Amino acid sequence: MYIRQFDPWKSELCTCPPKYSLNPYTGCVHGCLYCYASSYIKNFFNLREKPKLIESLKREIKKIPKNSLISLCNTSDPYPPVEFNKKITRKCLEIFKDNDMKVLIITKSDIVLRDIDLFKEMPSCVTITITTFKHYKKLEPYAPAPIQRFKALEELGKKGIPIGIRLDPIIPMLNEEEIEAILKAAKDSGVKHVIASTFKPRWDSWQRISQAFPDIAGKIQKLYFKDGAKISNSWYLAKPLRKDLILKVKQTCAALSLTFSSCREGFPELNNSPSCDGSHLIPDKSFSQEQAAILF
Repeated sequence: MYIRQFDPWKSELCTCPPKYSLNPYTGCVHGCLYCYASSYIKNFFNLREKPKLIESLKREIKKIPKNSLISLCNTSDPYPPVEFNKKITRKCLEIFKDNDMKVLIITKSDIVLRDIDLFKEMPSCVTITITTFKHYKKLEPYAPAPIQRFKALEELGKKGIPIGIRLDPIIPMLNEEEIEAILKAAKDSGVKHVIASTFKPRWDSWQRISQAFPDIAGKIQKLYFKDGAKISNSWYLAKPLRKDLILKVKQTCAALSLTFSSCREGFPELNNSPSCDGSHLIPDKSFSQEQAAILF
């Protein structure tokens, strides 16, 4: 099946509400150095179409309860450059709309703007990942520039689509000094909710970061591999340092009147929103679009 239960292993660190997950494509072309999915998906940076996806989806959706939450995507991006012409993600959205599903979008691409008409017709929310202003050409070499992502957020918000950002990942000594600037830009773009998480390297992402930022890697290596801990194949910063970084985000969000949550950090008590993933922003399907625009 292409639609799968999110986090079927029930990680103790996951605080997401019950939901399903779909990746319309296998792999991703953004080339983000910190990507974790490349550690378990072969040839991850080589984008592939899924065979008979739309035909299969039309059958699978009948087995999913109405009004279920479906997240696109949790490993790949639903809006790679080829999507502009392929429209595979759009076809998936049309199926979800016709079958009364709720949709949570996670992307780095401004191609998402193309589907505003569909988002207006279904319970939906768009979250865009923002990691850095200064280092995006190295960290996310083939992803749209941050300014394009913020423009997309602003346009979505103006059209009444609920929006949030994922400040993800926070890498010590690399982009942590940008936290305030990113959150202020998010506020100015109309964002209501922020999801934050720290960098949790796996074997391959650490190699990529080390090669691109050798000086910083040399400084933080001990923080992960000596002082930190390995959890589910990822290396975590020591809990006190991790909490300090997450608190910095929360406090900045509070000053900007943004709701906040962290992702798989082990500090659920710090979250101050109804959901950690931003799905609480999705208006009830009985709301009119005009009501949603007023609320958001």
